[in-house]
Amino acid sequence: MNQQFSSAEELMDHLKKQIIQYSEDDDSIDLTSINDSSNSHGLDFSRLFIERDSNNALWNVSTDQPITSHRRKLGKFIVFGKKLVRKLLRWYVSKPFDAQATFNGSVTRSINEISNILVLFKAKIESSEAIISEQRSVINSLENQLKSLNEHFITREENNTSKLQDFQIITQMFEQISTKINEAELTKDSNSKDMIEKINIINEQIRNFNSRLQQTEQQHKAEISFMQYRLRQFKKVKSINVSEASFEKDITTSIGLPSESEMDSNSFDYLHFENKFRGSLDDIKNRQKVYLPYFLDKHNVLDIGCGRGEFIELLIENNISVKGIDLNQDMIDYCLDRGLPVKYDNAISYLNLIEDNVLGGIFLGQVIEHMPFDQIIVLVELAYKKLKPGSYLIMETPNPMSLAIYYRYFYVDPTHVKPVHPWTIQYIVDSRGFTKTEIKYSSPVESYMTLPRVESDNSIKNLTQFNEGIDRINDLLFGNQDYAIIARK
Repeated sequence: MNQQFSSAEELMDHLKKQIIQYSEDDDSIDLTSINDSSNSHGLDFSRLFIERDSNNALWNVSTDQPITSHRRKLGKFIVFGKKLVRKLLRWYVSKPFDAQATFNGSVTRSINEISNILVLFKAKIESSEAIISEQRSVINSLENQLKSLNEHFITREENNTSKLQDFQIITQMFEQISTKINEAELTKDSNSKDMIEKINIINEQIRNFNSRLQQTEQQHKAEISFMQYRLRQFKKVKSINVSEASFEKDITTSIGLPSESEMDSNSFDYLHFENKFRGSLDDIKNRQKVYLPYFLDKHNVLDIGCGRGEFIELLIENNISVKGIDLNQDMIDYCLDRGLPVKYDNAISYLNLIEDNVLGGIFLGQVIEHMPFDQIIVLVELAYKKLKPGSYLIMETPNPMSLAIYYRYFYVDPTHVKPVHPWTIQYIVDSRGFTKTEIKYSSPVESYMTLPRVESDNSIKNLTQFNEGIDRINDLLFGNQDYAIIARK
């Protein structure tokens, strides 16, 4: 409603009365009720929005009010006189009116901003309630999975124990039979070739059975360790604090949801990722056997970035003392469950704390591609200091000279930094004091993917050069996917 004022004094009196009336109004909006969680489902800002609209309509106070008169004859003279008086007094009243208009505009803009914030705030609360409900559902699902997995683990462990006991009983029976045949038959006829052959067959069966028994035990241990790891993962997720009270408290203190930087940086399940993409423990151990001769008769070997512990297990099976370190706590826990000697530590920090010339070897399997280049240099320098003379530093990594790694494996792992060229790493180890270095390539691409050579074709005059070109293309596109730098101190 637009009210007409005949003078500036009348307008100022009206504004003063409005301000006093608004400040004494018992029905004014209580913004503190926003923090009341009991009112969070039905926040009513209608009165605020009404006052906001009124402010937007009346904030501009101006001296140029319309001047009229109801008198017919004298009206024109009265209007002229009032306009003349207004014009003469403009210099006196313009500054207060401009200041008042500026103040009113500032207050109105503030109210508009508060209204926008409250609308956003209400939307955030409603969104947070939906998120809390969803997270409660996820936790309930995880609790059920945890319970099911725990029951399955207990049953599996009991079955494994029973099987191992059966295997041991059968093994003892085989040994008793072999012993009896040795004692009974050989005493009757020591030259009996048939009896000797039977004994040899039984002994071979016993050895094969023991070998299978050991493999089965290792497989069961690995499966049990992985199940224990999955149990820890479920418990970790279950322990996340997503209570409604704490969540709403965060919402009210700072409008908005938690930022991504506040999320768990270790949410990527790298152990599960490796089990899916790297290969089984036995496959990796078989591939790593090529490095075993460099560590025979050595002691105090260090496996940096030990991961699931394949190389540690391989060395222990060959009576080589070894210790592993890794920066992934899940990997460490998994190895500890399998009884492997590992600890959580950074490679550079660990090497800095040990004495010089104490390590019988250092192995890094698929590690340096995860490291910045300057750290690789520091690592090589420390490795040279800590190795005993005659010991080896071996670093296996993807081979960037084969384009196959880029479209097949390298970028599957999101934790890779960049590939390291074999010539670069060879230069680094040579320049840091290692006296004998070699590059060993491994993991060839499957033969069915490579381009075939032409054995005989009379239509190709330069057959030899043609096949040499095919070989070069195969090396570039389908070459060995891994290489290892082997450096001797």
